[in-house]
Amino acid sequence: MKLKFKNQEFQTDAVNAAVELFKGQEKANMTFSIADNSAQASFLQNEFGFGNKLVLDEETINNNLHAIQKAHSLPQTDIDGIKAVPLSIEMETGTGKTFVYTKTILELNHRYGFTKFIIVVPSVAIREGVNKSFQVTEEYFKNQYDGVPYRYFIYNSAKLSDVRAFATSSNIEIMIINIDAFKKAENIINQEQDKLNGETAMRYIQDTNPVVIIDEPQSVDNTPKAKEAIAMLNPLCVLRYSATHREKQNLVYRLTPVDAYQMGLVKQISVISNSVINDSNKPYIALKDVSNANGFSAKIEIDVEDENGHVTRKVITVKPNDDLFMKSGHRKIYDGYVVAGIDCTKGFEGVEFANSEYVALGKAIGSVDENVLKRAQIYQTIKTHLDKELRYFDKGIKVLSLFFIDEVKKYRQEDGSKGIYAEMFEECYNELINKPKYAILKTKFDTDVNKAHNGYFSQDKKGKYKDTKGDTQADDDTYNTIMKDKEWLLSFECPLRFIFSHSALKEGWDNPNVFQVCTLIEQKSLFTCRQKVGRGLRLCVNQDGERIEDKDINVLHVIANESFAEFAEKLQKEIEDETGVRFGMFELDMLIGYAYDEEVEVERTVSESEATAIVEDLQKFGVIDNVGYIKSEIQPEEIKIENIPMPEPVKTHVQDMIKTSKPVSVATLANTTYKETVVEKKTFSYEEAAAIMDELKDKKVIDSKNKIKDTMKAQLAAGTLNLSERWSKAAQRAILQSMNKADNKLNIRDASKDVTVKLNKRALLSPEFMELWNKIKQKTTYRVQFDLEKLIADSIKDIREMPEIASARLLSQTASVDIQKSGVTAQAGAMFTQNLEKSYNVLPDILRLISTKTLLKRSTVNKIIQESGRAGDFLKNPQDFYEKVLEIIQRNRHALAIDGIKYIKLAGEEYAVQEIFSSEELIANLDRNAVAVKNSVYDYVIYDSSTVEKPFAVALDEDPDVKMFFKIPSRFKIDTPIGTYNPDWAVYLEKNGEQKLYFVLETKGTDSFYDLRPEEQQKIHCGAQHFKALDNVIYSEQPVRNWQEFKKTV
Repeated sequence: MKLKFKNQEFQTDAVNAAVELFKGQEKANMTFSIADNSAQASFLQNEFGFGNKLVLDEETINNNLHAIQKAHSLPQTDIDGIKAVPLSIEMETGTGKTFVYTKTILELNHRYGFTKFIIVVPSVAIREGVNKSFQVTEEYFKNQYDGVPYRYFIYNSAKLSDVRAFATSSNIEIMIINIDAFKKAENIINQEQDKLNGETAMRYIQDTNPVVIIDEPQSVDNTPKAKEAIAMLNPLCVLRYSATHREKQNLVYRLTPVDAYQMGLVKQISVISNSVINDSNKPYIALKDVSNANGFSAKIEIDVEDENGHVTRKVITVKPNDDLFMKSGHRKIYDGYVVAGIDCTKGFEGVEFANSEYVALGKAIGSVDENVLKRAQIYQTIKTHLDKELRYFDKGIKVLSLFFIDEVKKYRQEDGSKGIYAEMFEECYNELINKPKYAILKTKFDTDVNKAHNGYFSQDKKGKYKDTKGDTQADDDTYNTIMKDKEWLLSFECPLRFIFSHSALKEGWDNPNVFQVCTLIEQKSLFTCRQKVGRGLRLCVNQDGERIEDKDINVLHVIANESFAEFAEKLQKEIEDETGVRFGMFELDMLIGYAYDEEVEVERTVSESEATAIVEDLQKFGVIDNVGYIKSEIQPEEIKIENIPMPEPVKTHVQDMIKTSKPVSVATLANTTYKETVVEKKTFSYEEAAAIMDELKDKKVIDSKNKIKDTMKAQLAAGTLNLSERWSKAAQRAILQSMNKADNKLNIRDASKDVTVKLNKRALLSPEFMELWNKIKQKTTYRVQFDLEKLIADSIKDIREMPEIASARLLSQTASVDIQKSGVTAQAGAMFTQNLEKSYNVLPDILRLISTKTLLKRSTVNKIIQESGRAGDFLKNPQDFYEKVLEIIQRNRHALAIDGIKYIKLAGEEYAVQEIFSSEELIANLDRNAVAVKNSVYDYVIYDSSTVEKPFAVALDEDPDVKMFFKIPSRFKIDTPIGTYNPDWAVYLEKNGEQKLYFVLETKGTDSFYDLRPEEQQKIHCGAQHFKALDNVIYSEQPVRNWQEFKKTV
């Protein structure tokens, strides 16, 4: 199997955020001459090979940095000199960080000619993962970048010839190296070598001035010595990629865990918790934590009885001499459990009681047998796995489950025999696979249970399996095996479906088709919640290597040895600690630099050149004569100048002049002032952001610690913000958007609330459904009519006003080459740039190209370009001119086509019920995206919004006048000129017990059509015309938020 890749907008944004720092840097073009001299020389000022060279100054780089940060609404920072400029790119685990910096490397070469890159990693696991990523993406990127040659290799101190080749090659060279390989003086890379003419390998690297990429900087340059080692590489710049930056140096892109989760870029998380409940008949004590910070204390979990006699399990803090009888609400089973001592010694943490009982950290007394819980976890993992195989096999998706254990011997003994976990697994697997429900899976997978599971563990020199820390030489082979098997594991041909791995191998290895992660480890383990979910966050792929983006499929189940609430709380705290995200907090830096669009009225003056163009157009269209008067044969009321390009206020002024028989000339038009509404890009300054924060605190919508209060959340849900008049409506909308992001949380699913969504076949056969379906099932096609003259006029105006086309330039540098016995050397010479304007041997036939893509006549395209007055820009940069003109004409054509669109029925063509309503069972979650209903096609409605769609579905279901409704499946598509359109709801309403009404409705977070994005507006307009062509279907172009309010209007 080969994994397939595609361009994704968020990844492109991350690439551009790094690449555009060097905007203005010319791409080098090298020329050579041979000189007969013996002086040592350098190429691009480098003595030992080809290198990168930066020609921008500090001010330009700072301006570029600010522009990038402004575009991404990030705090603006300044660089400290142009040497080794650091940039931080924050991307959540599973979103393709390695893919992004690989593309960044190729884009830096494509735009600026940089060729030398070093990727610094913290561990063997990540090093092998990076190398594997380069292997699987190589074919894709070579297709994307016209087969540009590039070499990547892992640094090996025994192969210093690789370093020499890295320095002397003129192609793209990419070195992958562990920080430990060069941060000490005694490392071979820092030692003089005879093979390198008495120089160090580091000297060769320094002369290349490489772009340094740090993968996981919090683990790489986290000490002064490591920072010094990075500086020794002599970087042109340092690109820092991580999901958990400790130091955010010049942050240029940020994709937080919350962003990735909510955008569907990673799997959704569902937790199957395993904890003991209703077992309070014996003294239960679990030790959670010990401390001697302010005297000895411990956090323990016990069963506490409240004043009503209810017993609940709680975590309490105890100190020496505390009596658990008193702490538990006088429960007699705790009689004699007085804290005698608390041990905080590392590795020996524990609490001893007066009755000689002892509990160690992470352990419990009075609880069920630990193996009972472990077996339950294994059983739940296998069951969840098999359920997904039933649903996903026919979609070509291989399901994998991953078990993390803390001791290898529990799965495999030193001699290779089965450990207790392997035995448990086989017992549970055989029990489940022999159930009738899973019988079909026996025909699809190998029935030998021994082939279904296996482990990845390190071995010693004698071949014995052993526990490791994940960073030893013995782990190298383990990582190599994991990486080598990555694609094989995704194939149905591979019988392995359940993988056991040591918890130390917690980074660098993951697989997109891991759907279950089970942690058979101690509670006190340092294996964090983020590491647990991180191994399975990537979106899954099918047998063709294509990534599947369906949120209902991409659900990662974590089978945890703790409660759902404990897991969710820990995960949230880890995200806060590691990324700096503070949930429910509205921070000042969330506003500083936040960009938004504001409509403002500006006063303009008609220039003499503009007046000349308007008069010439009026004469050309036969409206006025040569001296500016209306032609005698035309009556003023007959004059139409809508299609003549000029601002609307000027158009009104010209019409008034014509009606009052005043001459329209350059003299009477020039210097005329008018007001025009324009859209301005604005951002909040530091002072404005601080003032907003003060006002929000004064209004008590956030507290003194910036926590968003419940009153604020109500306003967020309502989409309103009652700030002072100082802030415009656009500014307040921007503040709301920023606050919505601050209030986002990871919506982790509680697996106990999962439900199976089934098709209600009785509802499909009901007369109510058939009545509603018969009204909307007709297919249509569309015809477009648009005003060609208006298209021409709008396009002329937009091309005339488009930004200036910059000339392409060629950067050239000369170098003299000297051939001696010692080798070939080069001395850099002069550098100069050449304007490429009007120097092209072959020019694209833009009339033909634009005509083909817009379906306009060549003469029409020619007219638009010529009358725009911008035809001369074509020779400055033909490709750029072509792309911009094409975009303008296509945009105007689409807008006019949609305005004049008409739908007609396709005779004999209808949507089939079985085509639209799938009988395939889906999994949804009552806490997250599903609500039970009675009067619909499915027994649950799966909603996208809990604040709009969920209450809308409930209101429809509870309304006795609604006889049938359903959320229209995504397979129901209406063709439009700008893509397909899928409406939201179909509703059958019986009004006053007599009148039958059939609705198709859109639910949005607003009641106003004009609050929607232009593309949404256009698709909804097309939807309205489609349903207009059908009989007796009421389609509302205005979006609906509240069913009962809408019902009053019909």
